[in-house]
Amino acid sequence: MATSGFLWFNYGIMKGDGSIAFVNFIGCILNCIYVLLYYWYTPNKTSVYRTVGGFILMLLGIHMYSAWMHTHPDEAINFIGLVGVFITVGMFASPLAQLRIVMETESTESMSFPLAILVCLQSLMWWWYGVIKDDGYIQFPNVCGTVLGLFQVGVFLYYWNSKPKNVSNIMSNV
Repeated sequence: MATSGFLWFNYGIMKGDGSIAFVNFIGCILNCIYVLLYYWYTPNKTSVYRTVGGFILMLLGIHMYSAWMHTHPDEAINFIGLVGVFITVGMFASPLAQLRIVMETESTESMSFPLAILVCLQSLMWWWYGVIKDDGYIQFPNVCGTVLGLFQVGVFLYYWNSKPKNVSNIMSNV
């Protein structure tokens, strides 16, 4: 989430869209607070250093590439928008990594129903904002997010009253 937020914050600034920049700036602040709290309580601080270091290097590389390789501002905006689309779609699809476990156990205990609902609502609102602003870089990932969120909700509804199968056997095979 942090990578997506930082990219969309940069996109909003480059494009001159204060709404995108402000919302994602708040998201960046919240992500930084989360990482600091996680760092505070984790016994494995080296893992946090590596993750945050990799994240900073990746964002720095993306920013440097967009600034140095794309001399025209519209090219840089398109590059940041395209990278943002790929990362955001990946972020929306990430809860589906649990789909195999859900189908094998016939239980949605490993997924979050409120998260699926919020992904749908948030994606729908951002898609609508993209329609209003006629911005395909905002529209596309949020259409994908809405569809993927609805799919997650559908999985919840399908397995709503299912009794979980033996989870220990399935988890040992993962």
